[in-house]
Amino acid sequence: MTAKPSRLLAALTSMAVLATGCGGKKPLPPPAPELCTGTTALDVLPGTYPNVVAPSGLGALEVAVLGDTTLDTRTLDPATATMSDPDGSAPSVSAEPGLREQDVNEDGLVDAVLRFPLAALRENGVLHAEVSRLKLAASTRAGARVDGCDRAQSSGHLFTQLPAPSGPHAVGTTAFSWVDSSREETFTEDKKDKRELMMRVWYPATPTPRNQPAPYFLARREGIAQLKQGGLDLPPGVLDFVHTHSVAEAPLAAGERFPVILFSPGAGFSPTFYTSVLEELASHGYVVVATSHTYTNGPVIFPDGRYAPNTQEPSGLFGTPYFDVVVTDLRFVLSQVRALDTDDARGRFTGRLDLERVGVFGHSIGGAASTIVCQKETGVRACANLDGSFQGAWDKGITQPLLLVHTQVHEDGTHRSFIKDRRAPVYEVTVSQAGHLTFSDLPLLVELMKSYDSKVSAETFDTGTLEPAERTASITRAWVLAFAEEHVKGSGESPLLHGGEGNDPAVTPKVHPR
Repeated sequence: MTAKPSRLLAALTSMAVLATGCGGKKPLPPPAPELCTGTTALDVLPGTYPNVVAPSGLGALEVAVLGDTTLDTRTLDPATATMSDPDGSAPSVSAEPGLREQDVNEDGLVDAVLRFPLAALRENGVLHAEVSRLKLAASTRAGARVDGCDRAQSSGHLFTQLPAPSGPHAVGTTAFSWVDSSREETFTEDKKDKRELMMRVWYPATPTPRNQPAPYFLARREGIAQLKQGGLDLPPGVLDFVHTHSVAEAPLAAGERFPVILFSPGAGFSPTFYTSVLEELASHGYVVVATSHTYTNGPVIFPDGRYAPNTQEPSGLFGTPYFDVVVTDLRFVLSQVRALDTDDARGRFTGRLDLERVGVFGHSIGGAASTIVCQKETGVRACANLDGSFQGAWDKGITQPLLLVHTQVHEDGTHRSFIKDRRAPVYEVTVSQAGHLTFSDLPLLVELMKSYDSKVSAETFDTGTLEPAERTASITRAWVLAFAEEHVKGSGESPLLHGGEGNDPAVTPKVHPR
């Protein structure tokens, strides 16, 4: 990679990237159990996103309990309904008498709108400056419990909204847990353990205008664990104030088979921290399957609640077994994607994945691994390496086009050697003032985190000095998308890749033909 070794190790270790890492220490314990579990969905009204509430306002806060096939909301007893802050200890507030019947989310089912007095919410401490979620509890007249949570924040609180995707599709997101029964787990001591991976998937979706986007981390506890691992003085709920554009479990867009991009993140880093660029790809018609490489990409929470901490020491990231495991993970994920197209148990992706158009992209060590996957999987159309040192048998070259993005300072001879030994076109993109983590969401998150911890800076995260943050995101998104459009989807020659208009002056592109 292009960073100096000391900075590089810091950047790879974890979000906090403060040089000590996890290796040699007892893994951090799992985060506390999730408090916002519930039986039904809520919508804090008026339903605009993000939900911003003025605690000093008059009147009442309206909250819709969304009906479904198992709940007739007309049976709710308003006298039993209370509102609380699940992350605090304030006493709950009772609802006003009565409820209003309304189809809030336009799904054809009746929803129940309850009202909670703002003055009481404020005075009891349910609404406060740092509130990020609200929890409703109630009963039906027959005595069945009904509860649920929705996100809401106080007006005036700083938040980060990721750049909106520019493609023609809405974006959905989901997750899978896949076990490779043929492989023993390398990073645990129990020989019975098999390699288990979490996937985060972003995909082109049917628009669902009344549904609010998913939280930044689908498993909130996983985001909390990432922050705790980092060691910065940040509250557990800080990532609640990061707002995305993808709707959880939205229907897949109708029509075509969609090309697939596998994505592998940097060491110690969750795939969620690349949401901006991955939502952008999905909005342009790609199914993006991003892998959490267990025990190396930060803490992971599996669907059944099991916790896998990050256990690997930075000094062990630059060779076997780590690198070989990442490569094998990606090849296994590719096989699972093929199986998903054959038979998705959820019904969403069956027959809808274009397995003739597959790319493998990654950042840092994930970018290096993508190159070896291209070498071993000739059916892959193209690979992208975002600022990763080439490793393994990279000197054998690959026969697919490669996008190579890196920072201005070239201290990594593997990039020059790979270009010299290329067997297919290499699109080299040099970004001035960039840092190693410029190509993630971190530049967009610095100001929010800095508002809680003054030690946070661009230097802390090695995000470079290119400003504003939206500009750095725009550069990464533009080049990754242009490369995917030409070499994965096959949409024709991209003007951006070949020196046309629209390039940022901070970017120096160079095409190395075959």
